[in-house]
Amino acid sequence: MGAVEELVEKAGGCAVIDGGFATQLEALGADINDPLWSAACLITKPHLVKEVHMQYLEAGADVIISSSYQATIPGFLARGMTIEEAEGLLRTSVKLALEARDEFWKSTLKKSKPICNRARVAASVGSYGAYLADGSEYSGSYGADITAEKLKDFHRRRLQVLASAGPDLIAFEAIPNKMEAQVLVELLEEENIQVPSWISFSSVDGKSLCSGESFADCLQILNASEKVAIVGVNCTPPQFIEDIISEFKKQTKKAIAVYPNSGEVWDGRAKRWLPVECFGHKSFDLLAKRWQEAGASLIGGCCRTTPSTIRAVSKILKGRTGH
Repeated sequence: MGAVEELVEKAGGCAVIDGGFATQLEALGADINDPLWSAACLITKPHLVKEVHMQYLEAGADVIISSSYQATIPGFLARGMTIEEAEGLLRTSVKLALEARDEFWKSTLKKSKPICNRARVAASVGSYGAYLADGSEYSGSYGADITAEKLKDFHRRRLQVLASAGPDLIAFEAIPNKMEAQVLVELLEEENIQVPSWISFSSVDGKSLCSGESFADCLQILNASEKVAIVGVNCTPPQFIEDIISEFKKQTKKAIAVYPNSGEVWDGRAKRWLPVECFGHKSFDLLAKRWQEAGASLIGGCCRTTPSTIRAVSKILKGRTGH
């Protein structure tokens, strides 16, 4: 998996992932109160999607993640679109990120001393629970009738389309249970996906997946796959991250990515953020330094983090000033 090692090395030992996408779309005036969440903007306001990518690149991100987390073929079909239109929107999510990256890189090369590397684009694949939009991505409880085969059927075509759109990486995000992790590893093999992938879990307690299953059991599955280059956690409270990295270091030799949320808690049923109790925004960058020292190779932010969060993280991880 030379591509990932090269990315981390060029970034100075720790690559910076971008931050909250929907959070920033809202800041730019987008309405994402929608079952498609941030993916709704692929239909209504693609220029804002590109603008958010640009803001994270300017903040120092080495990896930008496409706006396809909640973009699914069934989700678009439910909106009255054809399969062709749905697949076109999935490709658009990658295309917008690639365009932003290439434009930003072109403008960077015009400067006499470029201080950043050409960013990588990761195509986001959200969990089945994200498509359900019922809070189950935070519990991992998909119901007794959901089998491994059903999950494969759900993910297969989206994975094929996103992989064919030319991303540098594929990011399976906020995976809440072991069955889905197993399904994704099998799909990467079955479809012979050549794009390096990362699988990132979500956790509510820092000790296990949202489902209560152990990190160790899931990492065993990922360790057996050569298609998975990076393992990690996202959308998890920042105060748990250091211990999770330590646990992962014992269980895997793969690169570790962490991009927690801001520490606020999402109430999946009430669909709102609950205020943060024990954590202040100011210390996110200081924590990022500790995560790097603990062994993370890729660090960024998830929900409720912003370009200013990522700018601070980039600055502290790379010793930059004024970027």
